[in-house]
Amino acid sequence: MPYICSVILVLNSFGVRIGKEDILFKKGSAVLIEYNLKDLFSSNTDHLMIVDVEEKTVNDFFKNYTLSPFSVRRFYPAYLIVECEGFSLLKNLVACLNCDSKTVDVVRNQISLACLAVLSSEKIVQSFLFGSLNSLGCKVKAIIHSDISASWRLCDISSRLYMSESLLKRKLKDEGVSFSRLILEERMMMAQRLLIYSNHTVGKVAGICGYDNASYFVSVFRRYFGVPPHQYLSRFS
Repeated sequence: MPYICSVILVLNSFGVRIGKEDILFKKGSAVLIEYNLKDLFSSNTDHLMIVDVEEKTVNDFFKNYTLSPFSVRRFYPAYLIVECEGFSLLKNLVACLNCDSKTVDVVRNQISLACLAVLSSEKIVQSFLFGSLNSLGCKVKAIIHSDISASWRLCDISSRLYMSESLLKRKLKDEGVSFSRLILEERMMMAQRLLIYSNHTVGKVAGICGYDNASYFVSVFRRYFGVPPHQYLSRFS
């Protein structure tokens, strides 16, 4: 998947002009930028560490960290300066990402996720990351994961995104997806993870994933995966 933003660690203070602003980035701070701004920092490579973040990583972030309601806005900044208490930890994580280009993708994704987790103690970071998502479908998924057990309707999502239901439906269709398919896939993926990695009963998993009726959940799960939950789980025993 494409890169959508970058994390910059400021090792020594330096200035950059972004648009009509002259910005001073202070030593010890972390900066999130839109990926297309990266070239503006090319003359300061001796004063920073940088790592690029894929859209998949941000998607995974919102599957693991609940999106705060205030994070969805009409407009989003092109960059965000974060006073980071975990700066030393971030330096080590970014160094790991930059030292070996042969690191397998799944490991790189997990280290990148750890970077975002360190930064996310500042709630405004969630807003920036949400705004950086290029795909509307990805934004819908992030909202669904803010409360996956909720009875989401198309109108609930469209109002969060400041657009009409018809426009949301049309834009999702342009991406080759539908709201009903997105919510089904996210609930089934959550159910899959819970069944494999938790000790929850099928009824508990059903409730967490937004199904009040466990029998109905089992039938939906069977249609999606081809087998009922207990039989699916037996593959991992």
